[in-house]
Amino acid sequence: MNQNRHSKHQKMTAVREAGFCMIDAGMYLDTHPCDGKAMDYFNRYQQMYKEAVCDYEKHCGPLFLTGIDTNDGWTWTDEPWPWEGGCS
Repeated sequence: MNQNRHSKHQKMTAVREAGFCMIDAGMYLDTHPCDGKAMDYFNRYQQMYKEAVCDYEKHCGPLFLTGIDTNDGWTWTDEPWPWEGGCS
């Protein structure tokens, strides 16, 4: 695996890990809304998730439609698609 692909994989892993922790804490808070430690945990992982998504989108392209910059039009599709070697 080349360095670029490895870096992309690491960035996606960070998004998934932080997202899992955030969602898990959110479900816990649904039944324990007054747990201050759980709220702190949720807030920490929510921030980590936002930062991980931002880092991924900055270096690897958008994950969600909210990550697309349309100032130059719909240009994010100009990059090669994964089956065209875009993930390499």
